[in-house]
Amino acid sequence: MKLIPDLILREISGEKMLVINSASGVDLTKVVLLNSTAEYLWNALQAREFGNEEVADLLIRNFGIAKNQALTDAGNWIRSMVNAGLII
Repeated sequence: MKLIPDLILREISGEKMLVINSASGVDLTKVVLLNSTAEYLWNALQAREFGNEEVADLLIRNFGIAKNQALTDAGNWIRSMVNAGLII
């Protein structure tokens, strides 16, 4: 899987967010807030293919958590990104 390209991570009032404009021609904008872990993963995984194992490895390296916890957290992050329409 891969993150949607060309989305820009913005900081607005101290919050990190992705602002997604509608491609349908209708003036709709979707905003997705990211916590610091989601922001780290978003930046680390730009323009590359990844799966649950790759995300878990990043979590282990950056946060020093156990593999089982990292796999669970990676799955949760991927699910939330899919539900937000941010992964293709």
